[in-house]
Amino acid sequence: MVIPAYNEATYIDRLLEDLTKQNFKNCEVIVSDAESKDGTAEIVARFGKFLDVKFVEAPPKGPAYGRNIGARRAKGEWLLFLDADVDIDDPDFIKTLLGEAVKNGWSTSSAKMRVKKSESIKNRLGSGMFYRYQKLLAHTKHPVAQGYCILTKRLVFEENKGFNEKIRLGEDNDYVSRVGRKYGFGFVDETYYYVDLRRTHNEGFKYAYKAMANEIYRHTHGYNLEKNRYAYDFGKHPKRKSK
Repeated sequence: MVIPAYNEATYIDRLLEDLTKQNFKNCEVIVSDAESKDGTAEIVARFGKFLDVKFVEAPPKGPAYGRNIGARRAKGEWLLFLDADVDIDDPDFIKTLLGEAVKNGWSTSSAKMRVKKSESIKNRLGSGMFYRYQKLLAHTKHPVAQGYCILTKRLVFEENKGFNEKIRLGEDNDYVSRVGRKYGFGFVDETYYYVDLRRTHNEGFKYAYKAMANEIYRHTHGYNLEKNRYAYDFGKHPKRKSK
């Protein structure tokens, strides 16, 4: 699996801890780090005793670049892209996600997205509606999935040149849109992951507006996001509070 990271020291430890508890053991973990300055490398190194983890340095050119660099170092038949702030408490997450993708003949898939019950009702309802919207698009010619969790076959990834590094926001949706309908895509509701709403908390309505505007642009410009003016603020997020 590939995890792009940029100043994720207070988040990536949680994800790596989750991965040590997975029942699926035959996997490598590649952290593609964009020159973090907060000790991310030291955090990742601590898990070397428990995971087959590799730390790859990459210039901070955005998550698409980081994912592509990490994928080049991966050796497996399948690539699982996870964001550093993802939280997984299902020990069969990887096993179920991969198993269902193979069973359904999907070359690319994602799992059910959830938010913690500690979030406000507004945020939980909004996230639920967003996930239903993505599931609806899974039945169209241009499905989408967030970079929080994307499983894809290496062969398909390489044939389609991975994530488009010219796109500043929505490179994850672009990838799934390009390969999903052609090679098979679907959401695996049998397992789930928790997404952290740190960007929503940090940017408020601005973040929601940017996401909606980006999606409208995608639908009205031939599903090509290269010239869209919106950009992802890579590495600019609040630190996770210690428990």
